[in-house]
Amino acid sequence: MKDYLLISNTKKNKISDFYLDFVSSNIKKSTNKTISHRELSYRKAYEWELPSNKYDSKLKKIMSDFQSNHGIDCNFIKITEKRKKKLLIADMDSTIIKEESLDELARQIGKEKEVSFITNEAMNGRIEFKKALEDRVAILKGNSTDILENLKKNININHGARELVKTMNMNGSITVLVSGGFTFLTEYLKELLGFKHTHANTLQIIQKEFQKFEITGKVEGPILDKKAKLGYLNKYVKKYNLNYKDTICVGDGANDIEMIKHAGLGVSYYGKSALKKEADLHFNNTNLLGLLYAQGYTDSDIIK
Repeated sequence: MKDYLLISNTKKNKISDFYLDFVSSNIKKSTNKTISHRELSYRKAYEWELPSNKYDSKLKKIMSDFQSNHGIDCNFIKITEKRKKKLLIADMDSTIIKEESLDELARQIGKEKEVSFITNEAMNGRIEFKKALEDRVAILKGNSTDILENLKKNININHGARELVKTMNMNGSITVLVSGGFTFLTEYLKELLGFKHTHANTLQIIQKEFQKFEITGKVEGPILDKKAKLGYLNKYVKKYNLNYKDTICVGDGANDIEMIKHAGLGVSYYGKSALKKEADLHFNNTNLLGLLYAQGYTDSDIIK
């Protein structure tokens, strides 16, 4: 087993020599050893390999305060098997893309306030996901599928998403996008970013006159919720004969809790409080490249 301390902030070149010396000094006080840092990204990500279970709780408290005071993510990482993961499962909304897709669809028809309230309640675990999804989709009833195409044209991919998927694909990993959102968008992102597999809900659409298509306000088939997300983690672990320690999962809301809890590395990406409690790693100042840094990749290893 190996333990690492990773500090990161990709918003700007924030990690100065002063910060590096501060961390190294406190590691020495905790372990009675001088441990050099390893640069993963200049001024953005650094790690220290710690003596396994030989550092005290005081170091964790110091790093927690350091994180709060300076806006630098500090994560203690335990590695029991190979560090580079063989399976990535990622959430879509507010993780791979910046937007909550249903909120953006609602914005186009003037219903954003109503829908975003339900989204926020569901992502914080205060409303059961299935009901929240059905209620939000019902609000879209009768609208043209043009709003789906408009969304695809205007979504914003979160920084580091392309590199995350490309780099893990090129290193032989399986990359999977699993979303409580909809297939029209996950399939688009599969082509755009290179995910090997995608899974999501299916928005029911009917054809009207003059070759126009309309949203019925219903979801086709079983709803993909947090249990289903865990089910896909289980499926791919079994399919590719993996150990759960070989997996990394990332998400931001309550619907991601089960897969995060069972992953080898469960990552909260700008996560809601309900998810943060269950995650191994937390990124609030680091883009999706943080998932690669957590696996020991350096900038020179990352595929642009």
